[in-house]
Amino acid sequence: MKIDFFSNEKQLPGSKKEKNKRLLLALDCTAYDMIVIYSKGETVSSGKVIRQVKKREKCSVITLVNGKMSHLKQTKYRVFFNGQSFILDIQDIHFLESYYRKTSVVVDSGRIRIRARLDEEEEKLPKDQFVRINRHNIINMNYVRNVKGEAIEMQNGEYLYVNDGRKKKFEKRYREFLELNYMLL
Repeated sequence: MKIDFFSNEKQLPGSKKEKNKRLLLALDCTAYDMIVIYSKGETVSSGKVIRQVKKREKCSVITLVNGKMSHLKQTKYRVFFNGQSFILDIQDIHFLESYYRKTSVVVDSGRIRIRARLDEEEEKLPKDQFVRINRHNIINMNYVRNVKGEAIEMQNGEYLYVNDGRKKKFEKRYREFLELNYMLL
C-alpha cells in the first residue's frame, strides 16, 4: 500500500516545484492508494490514517483540517490507449463495455478501446456513481435517461440491459443514487 503525505511546511524534502509535481501525480490516483494533505501545524496520527485506509475504497484523498479528516471525491480516470496514457474526467464517462476480452470506455465523443479487464476497471470507479448491470457493462447512473423493465436507455440513445441476477442490486443502487442526488423524493 502506497500512502503519501503533503503539507505546506518547509521541512518536507524537495523544492516547491517538485512537491507540486508530486502532488499532481498523486492526485491522479494511480500512483498511491491514499494521499493525506495537511496544513502547517497539524499533526497526522498514523492510527487515524490506518483506520481510514481500512474504511475507504482504493485511492482516497484525505485532507486534515483542525484535526478532522475529510475526503475528496475521485474525479479523474486514467486509461491506456495505443500505448499512451490518457486522463479522463469521470463525469464524461457514459458507460464501459467489454466484449471479446476488449474493453471500451464510452464518452460523448465516442468509444475509446482500452487494454484492460472490466472487473479491474470496475474497482477504479466510484461506487456511488457507477454500477455493473451485466457481464459486459458498467454504467454511469448520471447518464441514465429511462429505465423500463430490464432495458436502460442511456442519454446517448443506446439501450443496455440489466441481467436478471443483477436487477435487484441495480434497482437498489439506482434508487439510492436518485435519492442522494435529490432526483427522487
